[in-house]
Amino acid sequence: MKENIVITYIYHSCYTVETGDLFIIFDYYKGILNIPEDKQVVFFASHGHSDHYTSEILKVPDMENKTYILSSDIVKLPSNENIIYIRDDKISMDQLKSLYNSKNVNFISENHTYNIKLNNGKILKVKTFGSTDKGVSILLYLDGMTIFHTGDLNFWAWPYYDNKKMQVEYDDFMAEIEKIKKEEVDIAFFPVDPRLNENYYKGGDIFIKEVRPQIFFPLHFADNVKITSKFKKNFSYDFTDVREIFETNQRILIDIDD
Repeated sequence: MKENIVITYIYHSCYTVETGDLFIIFDYYKGILNIPEDKQVVFFASHGHSDHYTSEILKVPDMENKTYILSSDIVKLPSNENIIYIRDDKISMDQLKSLYNSKNVNFISENHTYNIKLNNGKILKVKTFGSTDKGVSILLYLDGMTIFHTGDLNFWAWPYYDNKKMQVEYDDFMAEIEKIKKEEVDIAFFPVDPRLNENYYKGGDIFIKEVRPQIFFPLHFADNVKITSKFKKNFSYDFTDVREIFETNQRILIDIDD
């Protein structure tokens, strides 16, 4: 068994992962973050949608000593969400520094592998895949395990789509799944979105059957935590442990099999 890992559900698509000397935050835009002072902090943002990213992450204390790994589409956000440092909460030209020139900010795009150096000298390997919406999905190699965060990659089977549009969505989704399934995934964070109504489960069910992660955490459900219990109750797998969420800031202690 690997060392214990602490997973915390923050809100919607945001989870934190705490292991060893690292504290990793995925797709934060709202909620309570308890950031430890004694760990290397890494912010991931899969894309610039307002429910996956906020520039507030760039205003956290001691941000220059944290690592940011952001989808390249974020630099194209409207001017009031441009990626900039904000010093002393005052916006003026002499207090702004372009993140393109900042060593602790890394922009990533789909279908690449990155070896990102953290402030403590540790190298973090990140592999990216595409999305069926915007930005990237992320596979993180961390302390002998792998963590996959989907961002907005999903089979977006909206009930009002006609057969032709539904097939396009399915084909686009499966094209990414075919790439991801070649990897061994220990922990996966993937959408179980109640807005899809009767189709809420389809992407997650396909993902689990094809990729076979050890542990599956649902995301992209906003306040509807009950959908996670519904998914767990209705879909069970011999090879994947499906977890359910009951509340924000729920902490889960897990082990990963060798």
